[in-house]
Amino acid sequence: MIRELLDRLDGLHTRIRRGHAVNVNDREAKGEAIAIASLYFSQCRKMLTKGLGDDKNLLSHDENWQELIRLAHGNNARRTYLKAIKLLRRELTDFNVAHLSHLSEQSGDSSGLSDLAPAEKLIIKTLELSIPSAAASYRQALLDLRGTERLSYRGTASELRESLRETLDHLAPDQDVMGKAGFALEQGQTKPTMKQKAQYILVVRGRSKTKRMVAEKSIELVDTLAGEITRAIYNQASLATHVEASRLEVIKIKRYVDAVFFDLLEISDNTQTKSSLQS
Repeated sequence: MIRELLDRLDGLHTRIRRGHAVNVNDREAKGEAIAIASLYFSQCRKMLTKGLGDDKNLLSHDENWQELIRLAHGNNARRTYLKAIKLLRRELTDFNVAHLSHLSEQSGDSSGLSDLAPAEKLIIKTLELSIPSAAASYRQALLDLRGTERLSYRGTASELRESLRETLDHLAPDQDVMGKAGFALEQGQTKPTMKQKAQYILVVRGRSKTKRMVAEKSIELVDTLAGEITRAIYNQASLATHVEASRLEVIKIKRYVDAVFFDLLEISDNTQTKSSLQS
């Protein structure tokens, strides 16, 4: 649910940023802002309250959502919208990490799940040491896949892709990748792609061309499959069929993500990890 909110906030931010008018007059953009805020209050807020309680930070976050609604009901500056959306996204990400950490404490398990597979435990343990937000996204995806009442897996696919993206950003910052001799942006891109970052990491580590190609192909498949699920439109008559098909696709995405994580994070069978590029 939180990932869906974050994705929709990103989409709204992009739409408003691309506008040319000083004020936001786009009715559809205003409607989307109100719809996102409504989703937060009707579904996400209850989940966060259950895990975190009504602390002052969460109450302040509520006020920021209310401000977004007020903006959408008036004729307000584009830069004000962008500032509000950026703040909401940052706070929501922090709350997601805190919420999942709370679940971990309640369960007595560092992962927040009692039935993790050994490989999943290794991935989470490694991510939590250096990229907690990526660990949170990965944990959320595992929780989603173990749930029995989900109506959509678009958010789950996004969580897996986001955990991989954040890991690649951590191990291969844009400036390092772009500073490598011979680097060239892919057509239509303004920064390195996930595939290019993986290639950079594995080249620096001296991995073989075959090994690099396997990782790059896996990342391409993750990006493609996650995008297809995100773009999918379900209709009521075939909802159950689409949901199950999406779940199977997300499970496939997870397999690719797991394999790439074991390679990028250099996770060994004895639960110890080698030093990363950042060490």
